[in-house]
Order: sequence, then structure tokens, then C-alpha cells
Amino acid sequence: MKKLVPDPPPSVLLLLDPPTISLPDPPTAKECSALIHALTQAVQQTTSVLLDSQQGPQRDAMGMNIRLLCRMINALNEHVGVQGARP
Repeated sequence: MKKLVPDPPPSVLLLLDPPTISLPDPPTAKECSALIHALTQAVQQTTSVLLDSQQGPQRDAMGMNIRLLCRMINALNEHVGVQGARP
């Protein structure tokens, strides 16, 4: 059976795997907490816009932004965990 609406072409942008983020000169635990809070709000707001947008380059870019923000949040969480493990 032939599809009435073809599948959209796969996005090259969404196939990219964002690099791992490391913090060579990491912020303090208090700064990390503030950054994590701000980045989490940015992810929530970007996700809301992403869900309301049509397929296309703008939506793909927002998806990549979310992935990069999540990588940064993970890097900050790992840093805070390492700081908490130090004597």
C-alpha cells in the first residue's frame, strides 16, 4: 500500500552526536547549581516550543540545542559530584 503522506527525509543535524563536554576550569558548586537551574529552565522552554513547531530545520536546531543543554547539565552534575566526593 502506498503512503498518502511520505515520511520526511531524515535530518542530518539530529543524527549528529554532540561532543562530551568537560570543564577545564570548573565553576564552584554554588555556581554549578545556579547554572543547572538556568539550563534546566532553558530546556523546558525550548521543549515547549519544539513540541509546537512543524518539522524542519528550526525544529531540528531546537532538538540539537536541547541535546547540548543536557550534555552541559550532565557535565555540571558530574563536577558537583566530584567536588562532593573530595575530602
